[in-house]
Amino acid sequence: MRRRIKKLLYVSGFAILLLVTIGFVIFQKFKAEFDDQKIINEFHAQNIFPHSEMIPYKGNEIHTIYIGDLSKPKVLLIHGSPGYWFDFKYIFADKTLQKEYCIISYDRPGYGKTTVPAQKHLSNQAKVAAAVLNHYGKSNEKFIIVGHSYGGAVLEQTILDFQTKISHAIYVAPCLSPEFQKAKWYNIMISGGLTNKMLPLELKNSNLEMMALENNLSLNEGRLHEINIPTSYIQGKKDVLVPYQTQAYYLKFHKNANHKLLEDLNHFIPWSNPELIVQAIKEANSLNKYSKF
Repeated sequence: MRRRIKKLLYVSGFAILLLVTIGFVIFQKFKAEFDDQKIINEFHAQNIFPHSEMIPYKGNEIHTIYIGDLSKPKVLLIHGSPGYWFDFKYIFADKTLQKEYCIISYDRPGYGKTTVPAQKHLSNQAKVAAAVLNHYGKSNEKFIIVGHSYGGAVLEQTILDFQTKISHAIYVAPCLSPEFQKAKWYNIMISGGLTNKMLPLELKNSNLEMMALENNLSLNEGRLHEINIPTSYIQGKKDVLVPYQTQAYYLKFHKNANHKLLEDLNHFIPWSNPELIVQAIKEANSLNKYSKF
């Protein structure tokens, strides 16, 4: 019996080590393929010239990027976990959006060039988002905000805490349901010990966010009725990271949200189907005629 338990522990330990190693290799390959400067160079080749600004924030800095005329209506894009501003590169590159909007994104705390440490509380994430809104917006100006995956949870918190700054919310495969955002077995396995020490910093930061997400979302449930801005929601049934039933959860609180649930859509919409996000942004002005959701 003891030998069997010992063997099981060895096998489990090896499996965890292998999982961490594979995750590390994949993450490093991802970073090499989609690093900040490479994306900037791609934009330059298309005659697109992003502007980069560092916003001071509590002794640190928030790295932001924008494309377009700052006098035009503004769209803020919030990435997932882990992620970077350039996760939305196809939205930034859309010529029709560039003519009508100023498109803005930023590296969330713990990622990219932002020096603000990782934040496990959504309330702190929302404060960082609000700092970006305050930096680029006039005193009474409202933004369209897009949140993908974990960025959707940040968007929801930003609406709850800074609703007067938002004209329209666009959720893209968002992490909104406490039931479906319980920490996964792999989150628990890599949350401490040797496996955690082996992780790249940004994967540690992502795990920190995901471990706290269920509780963060649960704390907000009693406030969801406070949301009264026009909302769009894009979700796919082939999403393997955020269950598509999350949309039904959200609609319990906001039945009139403009929502799409597509059969063949996966989780990685900013890359696989950016046109859906572009369309939602363009439709936002007409949908803003609705007064309550």
